[in-house]
Amino acid sequence: MNAEAMIWLTWRQHRWAIAVMSVVALLSALGLASAETGGVQTGMPLAAFYSLIVQLGFGALVGAFWGAPLLARELEERTYFVAWGQDVTPARWLRGKLAVLGLAAAVLGALVGSGDGLSGDGDRSWSMFEAHWAVQAGYAVLGLATGVLAGLLTRHTVTAMAATLVAYTLVRVVLATFARDHYLPVHRSIARWDQTTVVPADALKITDGFVGNDLEPVGVTARCAEFPLPHSCMRSTKAAAGTFADFQPVDRILAFRFIEFGICVVLAALTLYLTFRLLRRGGGWRPSRSHRRDVSSAPQSTPAVAAAQAEG
Repeated sequence: MNAEAMIWLTWRQHRWAIAVMSVVALLSALGLASAETGGVQTGMPLAAFYSLIVQLGFGALVGAFWGAPLLARELEERTYFVAWGQDVTPARWLRGKLAVLGLAAAVLGALVGSGDGLSGDGDRSWSMFEAHWAVQAGYAVLGLATGVLAGLLTRHTVTAMAATLVAYTLVRVVLATFARDHYLPVHRSIARWDQTTVVPADALKITDGFVGNDLEPVGVTARCAEFPLPHSCMRSTKAAAGTFADFQPVDRILAFRFIEFGICVVLAALTLYLTFRLLRRGGGWRPSRSHRRDVSSAPQSTPAVAAAQAEG
């Protein structure tokens, strides 16, 4: 079977799943776009709702419903005996599947990311960070790759879907909570006691604190930590010379989006590399108990039958 036939077969097998996910992506994008163009205030509540419900969930849906069953169902139902024939190796079979599903995931993810509408406000607000085609396309591809690996390791569809959701959510939390704020060095505003730190209203504030005479951050002393507001104590005891505030300016949001897109692509590539390595080594799995029972209950071939098969 050539590559075109594999791609066509994959499309025929998954066209309804792709159609359903396309409807979800289209409705989510049109919903927010119409809200913005219709004059509805799209402040933090709508941005947060869109981010949590649609953006955070789309990559997980792709991974759970497209990626996880891809190998898990074949191994669980033992249909891989038919799918992986002499003319189609497991790696070639998987490449054909991923060519279609990976492209569809990236395109639909980009569609979901275009849900910031026509106003372009997403480029001026950190709360709309994920409302961008590159971010959502990257996470959709990462979700697909995560699901495929989970399916190969668990060889059980429902278990693979659950594992995909857990792993995908963990990656999202780590990137959004610990990594995203530090893709580039922060800007620091320093002020003496008679001044005030200047942080732009549209900037993403990272942290603040006190600075010493060398204008480097210093911690709150044990004595001042007992006060509800340690500023007065730190100033009166001369434990600090002023305050500081670290932030990321809003003009970096586009660069941060493409950095996160690159991280997702690299993670997806590493995940698929591991998947293909395991697949070439026999899938990295052992037959389950039901598989062993099937093998043990199968009729044993006699020497005559084995010789006839060898001659054939």
